[in-house]
Amino acid sequence: MIQEIKNIGHFFETYLWRFWYGRPDVDMYVYGVTGTNGKTTTSYLLTSILEHAHGKERVGMLTTVSFRVAGVDEINTSKMTTLPSKKIFAYLSRMKKAGVKYVVLETTSHALHQYRLAGIRFDGAIILNIAREHLDYHKTIKKYAAAKEKIVGLLKPHAPLIGKQGDNAVRAMLDRAEKHGIKVVRMMDEIIAQTITPLAGSINKENAAAASLLAWAVGVSDEAIRAGINEVKFVPGRMEMIEAPQGFTVVIDYAVTPDALERLYKDMREKTKGRILGILGAAGMRDRGKRPDMARAVAKYADRIIITREDPWTENEDQIFQDLESGLPLLTKEGLGEVSRVQWQRIPDRRDAIATLIQDAKPGDIVIVTGKGAERGMGVGKNVIPWNEREVIEELLDELH
Repeated sequence: MIQEIKNIGHFFETYLWRFWYGRPDVDMYVYGVTGTNGKTTTSYLLTSILEHAHGKERVGMLTTVSFRVAGVDEINTSKMTTLPSKKIFAYLSRMKKAGVKYVVLETTSHALHQYRLAGIRFDGAIILNIAREHLDYHKTIKKYAAAKEKIVGLLKPHAPLIGKQGDNAVRAMLDRAEKHGIKVVRMMDEIIAQTITPLAGSINKENAAAASLLAWAVGVSDEAIRAGINEVKFVPGRMEMIEAPQGFTVVIDYAVTPDALERLYKDMREKTKGRILGILGAAGMRDRGKRPDMARAVAKYADRIIITREDPWTENEDQIFQDLESGLPLLTKEGLGEVSRVQWQRIPDRRDAIATLIQDAKPGDIVIVTGKGAERGMGVGKNVIPWNEREVIEELLDELH
């Protein structure tokens, strides 16, 4: 109830900033991308397609990783995916002045629930998937899904809605939208299977298919779609691979849900005959209930796991570690309890944890480091301390020489 009262204030605040900045969205084509996993990568892919169709100087993007204004990127250091309404409209105003006509907005359940995008009318939207996330805020998966579905109400008449037919929750949303006259384009498994992208991983075939379908639905040429998809060779902090001179691979990924972790680890297990070594943490002050499931997902495929710090904020770190460890198999002697092939331990310091796995890695192994992605800070206590996952890993690899 308290949050609902706050949301009334958010609603009026959003309209205030929208008018303060001259309603910049009115003269733009705005596309929203939501879902539990894959939003950032899909936003990058759709942006690339639009740039090939209309020119980089006419396209903008606001995502978890970066903000792009007419081809110029700025790192998102806010630790927020969808910014507060004041900053959203400030960026849209900047984009308009720079000549941007097409904008891609990565859109979260929080932003939709809190009316941070009130007044904006989308010219197309994507709902990628629905899996457990943010229940510390939404309380139930039903309420979380309902918040995601609010993006449908932001669509202009005749604007297309793209969604994954194979996701039960998304399919239900598409069915309801279709009954209300929304132009629905269903992303079928056959389309996903036929999609080609330079990006690794099964989820990126879905991300590329979704971006391609929305672009096609708004009239972008097949040539621009293919060129846009092929240009995105990697997205910072999203299944980002570093090939070590020693013959093993380090994968950096933002995966923070059981579903995302399972898909990532399954893909990597299929990619190598070597060992899978994983770094696993969980953010503090967030949904505790998903933590054991995160660990179980990783344990299905990993040979060794180190539990470590991610973004503890003000939550007791021992509690976070214990929640994760409760989902891991017991390590006991045969005949005395459950026996597991996966080895795991706790190393609270994240740099030390990553260093331990890098030092252990052999040719053909894959070291998977999840939870931070391309973020440039770590929440510890009430402060954000500097942290750059890729830089830390590259430094540790250099130390091996």
